[in-house]
Amino acid sequence: MLAIKENELLSNHTSFRIGGPARYFVTVKNIEELQEAIAWATARSLKYKVIGGGSNLLVADAGYAGLIIKYFGGELVIENEIIKVSAGVPLALVINATLKAELIGLEWGIGIPGTIGGAVCNNAGAYRGEIADNVVSVEVLQDNIIIELTKADCNFGYRESGFKRGEIDGVILSTTLKLSKVSAEKIIEVKEQMQKNLTERLSKSAEGGSAGSTFRNITLSEAEIKEFKNKFPEFPDQFVTYKKVPAAWLIDHCELKGKKIGAAMVSERQAGKITNLGGATAENVIMLISIVKQKVRSKYGMQLMEEVEYLGF
Repeated sequence: MLAIKENELLSNHTSFRIGGPARYFVTVKNIEELQEAIAWATARSLKYKVIGGGSNLLVADAGYAGLIIKYFGGELVIENEIIKVSAGVPLALVINATLKAELIGLEWGIGIPGTIGGAVCNNAGAYRGEIADNVVSVEVLQDNIIIELTKADCNFGYRESGFKRGEIDGVILSTTLKLSKVSAEKIIEVKEQMQKNLTERLSKSAEGGSAGSTFRNITLSEAEIKEFKNKFPEFPDQFVTYKKVPAAWLIDHCELKGKKIGAAMVSERQAGKITNLGGATAENVIMLISIVKQKVRSKYGMQLMEEVEYLGF
């Protein structure tokens, strides 16, 4: 029997700590409960949204006028180099389990919160790795029928997928990943690098609640990145090599670190993140995002795109 709540504050279920009430809210821990929750909403002609850890969401101050289904939990099965994992399983748990089995491929995810389902939807990544590198297939619930999509079907892009763009209907149930078996000695090396990456990540963590990187980095062609470097000689050579313009670099060089609207602030530690210092509203964040995009566009002629997902707007 599902425990459906009414008027549950979504600020309690997002890392931003922002968001009004969901008209209805339920937590599910497996596919059967998820299907039951969807059937409950469908029978009442309610819209619904499935969330995981809420680590990439900005929820409207008015909340969500439907059913929020928090999918947290599920199964993880490892067979040789193939991993099948439910969408509700935390990414951190999967990383730890696969390293224990001497499998690598997900180590870029150290310190990234959220679930596997959220990672697939957003094509989460860091340190030149991303979940799409390992995806074999994804199980999706469409009209109460479970279908299997290939990696190509998912239309992965930089920090996005067909799911995030709304091109693919349905709810992510599970994903199958292929990792690489290595020696115990190699695992030690990988863990040492992961610890360095985690230390760096923590040094750039926002001062309050945040949804991680608010904006996507900008990928350019070789010709475009060289042209940008010629126009702005102060742009670091290492980013030219990666063919990416970090959003944080653009925002920092627009002198926007510490810029506030209400209790929302451009992080002073990492300019690519907007943080909730305590009591920030979604409206505060939206206004601050608008100012940041305008300043970057004016100075560098580049249009920043949000990495954060909007809900309830």
